[in-house]
Parts: sequence; structure tokens; C-alpha cells
Amino acid sequence: MAPFERLTPEESRLYAGRVRLWGSACVVFAGALLLGLAAFSPNRPRDYAGDADQFFYGSIGSDISAGLPVAVLQVLPRVFPDYLPPGAARHDYTAFGFIQQAGHPLPIGFSVRRQVVDLASINCAACHTGSVRVSEHAPALVIPGMPANTVDLLAYYRFLFRAAADDDRFNADTLVAAMRQAGLIGALETPIYRLAIPMMKDGLLSLERRLSFVQDPGYTPFGPGRVDTFDTFKFNQFHYFYKEHGQPIGPEETFGIVDFPSIWNQAARDGLRLHWDGNNSSLHERNLSASLGAGAQPQDVDLRRLQRIEDYLRHLPAPRWPFPVDAAKAARGKLVYERYCADCHELGGSRMGQVIPLDSIGTDRSRLDSYTQFLLRAQQDYTSHVPWTFSHFTKTDGYANQPLDGIWARAPYLHNGSVPSMWDLLTPESARPRDFTVGDDVYDPATMGFRHQVVNDPASYTGPWPVRNTTLRGNGNRGHSGAPFGTELSADDKWALIEYLKTK
Repeated sequence: MAPFERLTPEESRLYAGRVRLWGSACVVFAGALLLGLAAFSPNRPRDYAGDADQFFYGSIGSDISAGLPVAVLQVLPRVFPDYLPPGAARHDYTAFGFIQQAGHPLPIGFSVRRQVVDLASINCAACHTGSVRVSEHAPALVIPGMPANTVDLLAYYRFLFRAAADDDRFNADTLVAAMRQAGLIGALETPIYRLAIPMMKDGLLSLERRLSFVQDPGYTPFGPGRVDTFDTFKFNQFHYFYKEHGQPIGPEETFGIVDFPSIWNQAARDGLRLHWDGNNSSLHERNLSASLGAGAQPQDVDLRRLQRIEDYLRHLPAPRWPFPVDAAKAARGKLVYERYCADCHELGGSRMGQVIPLDSIGTDRSRLDSYTQFLLRAQQDYTSHVPWTFSHFTKTDGYANQPLDGIWARAPYLHNGSVPSMWDLLTPESARPRDFTVGDDVYDPATMGFRHQVVNDPASYTGPWPVRNTTLRGNGNRGHSGAPFGTELSADDKWALIEYLKTK
């Protein structure tokens, strides 16, 4: 048709019909696209009205970089019950000590973010939410900011690795069938999971290869309530930097296992030496480092949501002692505390927040040796392409004094959790338990520690709890012993001091 040539009535009718058809098709396509984006949004984190729930389940960015499909995670314990810890009462993640609350697909410490499908990864609460029972049959008190005293993080990852290596069951056919049977996915989502499951398998096996050092028979297991803070960085996130510079990672720096610290009342700690070795004085940098430890890549750290959690933790109070206190005995103990403890552990004390050289305190040196000057360089290089970077980290020569708020809920004691109770910490180092069980959340108010059993023969122990052997590398229970540390006090003074510490 020549330019500007008028259409016949029949041609006009046909042309208008085609326009209406294409218009309708565009409307249908746009609607389908909007519905698809609503159902399979490429990036939609879940937010919560309450700050505590945001801490428990909110994203810090790890679910972008390290997220695993929620529906697959939910069925793994049912498909692989033989890989759960022996004696697991339930086929879910409580087998690893995580705290499961009703109405949530995964336990406290797992955030969920929609990225085509729901993906989950651990957040701050995985390591910093604990449970306490005042008696065998009492309900658990869930305490935000408390060390995750029951969580065995290494056992959880070993479970994932063993499952991923099982070709007979870790495949799309088996896992999709399990998810469909559980009502977790529908026909529309099935093709997506058939693509996602092999990717998840490859990712887990790749991570296992990078972290093979924790699978070595000679490696000291974390056990409940602990983690190797910095060594996993060297083999995972920072491996490229070590390789580029030909920097070997020797065994002397790979046993930096520590107890999860408490993270309540952070405002009082602002500017103090943070981490067990006091290698940083910035709360914000410490939290950024924790985000990377949970699996976030620097560009994926969710700064806005991380700031909300920081604000919550700044004024989160330490938990109150849940048992009666002998006021008269506590008053006597206060005098002992002021003489022996306050300079180092009371806010405003002359040595509060300072790093005490290892030669003076005498505790296990493995955590101190795991953080090296070269690791500091690797941290800075890893974050060099984002607006924020690490500028407050430093190498120290000891461990930092910390406030004792909520100290009752921070057992077991010392930086590596090698002393089960406060009574044992006030005992000379040579008389402390060598082997004891860990992971129970029933509390012993007398000795100020969680219920445990001293194990005289670990090789023959068949009980339900893991045993912490303090002769293993990184597990030493020596140090913080002698007259300046109160281990030579009379029994009466020790009991009085413990009574006072219940009020902190």
C-alpha cells in the first residue's frame, strides 16, 4: 500500500482486529509477567514487624550469596535421617541444636529471601540465640543475643556435605518427590527445582572441598556453642588472595575455635576491643565481618537490614538470672568482685576493654594465632571494591577483657568454652575437668553453668551429648588461674562471688 493510501472498509476492519488481538496478547503477557514476578520475585527479602523477629529471621545478605532452596532444606532431614546426629529425636534441624518456632519453615537463625524461589541462609541469630531450661521438664527460655549454646554448626554443615555427596538420594527425582509429597511445591515450581537441585549439590560439594581442613580426622570439632571464627575465611572467601601471594596456611593458624559470644547491650561495648582477641574496636565493622562469615559477599551485604539489627542489639538488655538470689551472700560477693574482678570486667574499670597479653593470662593461644597480619591484608583486599572496607582490624598479642553482663548465660567459660561452670573457672587450672559433656540447656544454678557430666573415659562414653576434650588443640582449659584471678580464694568467698555474678 502506498503512503497515505486510504484503506477500504474491509481492510480497516481486518486491521483493527489485528490491533485488538495484539493488544489483548500484550495485556495477557504483561499480566502473566506481573503474576510471575509476584510469585517468583528475583529479590524480595522477608521483613518482620518486631525487632526480635527481624533479628531471628531477617536478612543480612547471606541469603543472596549463599542461599539454599527452603523447600529442599525442609525435606533433607527426612530424606537423610541416617546422616543426622545419633539419637536425634526429630527429623529436622533441632537435631543440630537449632531452635524451631511454630509458623516458620526453618529455625531461628535462618533468613528467607525470594529469588525466583525462596532461598535461606544463616544470619546473626544462628550463633547468637540460646535456650535455657530451669529444670528438666520446664519449657525453654529463648534468649536473643545469648551464645547459641546448643547449636553444633559444624555438624550441620557436615550433614549438608554428606547429603550432597549421596548420589542415590540427592538428585532431582528424589528431592522433588519428597517436596511434592510434603506439599511444599506445586507443578509450576517443579521445573525450577529440577534445575536448582543440581546447582545446590555442586555448590555444597565445592564448599566442602574448600573447607576440607575441617573434615581432617585430626581437626578439633567445634561441638555445640562454638565456631572457628576466621580460619574458614582463609580457605573459602580469601583463598584467591592466599593463592595469588603464595601464602601457605599452616596448622598453627587453623585451630581458632571459640565459644559464641553474647551480643546484647552493644552500646556499652562501643569503642572497646571486640572479638575475643580484641582485634577490632568498631561495632559496625565487627557486624560486617560477621555477615561475610555467614556467607554474604561484600556487594550483597544488606546494609539497611543489618543496621536495623545493630540498632536492636545496641540496647538489648542482658537476660536476668531466672532463679532466686541470696541477697546477703551476693552483698559479700560484691566486695570480692570489686577486689578481684572489677578493674578488668566492670565498665569504667582501669583495664576494662583492654587486651591482656597472653603471657599474663595464660589461656589457650590457638585463637590468637589464627588471626594473622596476612589475614588482615586479605580482609582489606576482599572489600576493596565496595563503599565500605575494614579499617579498624589489627593484630593483637592477647585476649580482651569484656563486661560480665549476663555472665550466667554465657557458660561454658573462657574464649574457647573449655571450662563448664563458673565454679570450675574459679578452680585452679590443674583441677578443672579435662573431659565434659556439652550441648544441654538445663541450667545448674549452684555452679553457674549448664548441666554437664565429667567424663573420665571418653573412649567408652556412650551418652547422648558430645564430649569436649580439653587436651585437643585449641581446647586448652589452662589460664585465668592464680591469686589475681581468684582461684586461691576460700570456698566461701568463691560461692559469694558466684552469688553476686548472678545479679550482673
